[in-house]
Amino acid sequence: MTPSLSIGLSDYFNMTISQTLGIRTMDYKGDNYTPHHRDEHSSSSFLNVIGGLLGDTRFMLRYLALNDGWVGNHFFAGIGFVMPSKNRLTKSPFEYTLDEDGNKVFDEHRHFSMSEGTYQWMIDLQYYKKSTPPIIFWGVSSSISHPFKESPEGFLSPTRINLTFNLLTQKIKLLNASLGLTLAYEYSGDSKWNGEIAPNSKGEVFSPGLGLTWRSKNQSEYSLNLVLPQTLTGDLAEIESEPDQTLKSFQLSFGIRKTFDYIVPFLD
Repeated sequence: MTPSLSIGLSDYFNMTISQTLGIRTMDYKGDNYTPHHRDEHSSSSFLNVIGGLLGDTRFMLRYLALNDGWVGNHFFAGIGFVMPSKNRLTKSPFEYTLDEDGNKVFDEHRHFSMSEGTYQWMIDLQYYKKSTPPIIFWGVSSSISHPFKESPEGFLSPTRINLTFNLLTQKIKLLNASLGLTLAYEYSGDSKWNGEIAPNSKGEVFSPGLGLTWRSKNQSEYSLNLVLPQTLTGDLAEIESEPDQTLKSFQLSFGIRKTFDYIVPFLD
């Protein structure tokens, strides 16, 4: 869950603050033992994890560089940063020793946490056009994030690049909702533990999605979205005993957006 709040600072600037909350879980259904796969979750602490529900906090300041009015072109440029929470990994899950036979022996560990533990800078660009029916909105956005430095425990987050296309139709009577289309590409570079590249951290994902959006009379908007991520490059999580692996995934999300008729006194 990622609640966010956007505040209009002036006619040209706005600030968005978003907070990640939740639990990351894994249920391992494999028949063979592996040192990296088991049932686990992020809500409680473990030998190499500070557990909890609080994830990263993001601050983004955007400037409206182009505004053609209600119908027309709009362009935003933004800069911001990520502030980590304490709920992070405190030791690499990939550290191991060798036994007398030369086999790798891993300490007990977990892989999941709600925060990566690193401060990061972000830049984003958004172009969209409000048009006349049947397509009332389409746009392209891009973003990049990069860590300032390693976490205190030696973890370095990857560079991430995202490119997204969105489209929204007018209200369709048969659905009683507007239909949305999303095409997203995400690149993630190598993450590192103590200067060593973390296995399986680099990859590319293409995510097509469809959604429905409903608007109410009280300036609220509700959306239901289905996304089907497709791995383009990068290995799946390492399973030593199962070299032939496949990945099937989907994402289902529900969103609520509310516009408040309120002026912050000191910004008026």
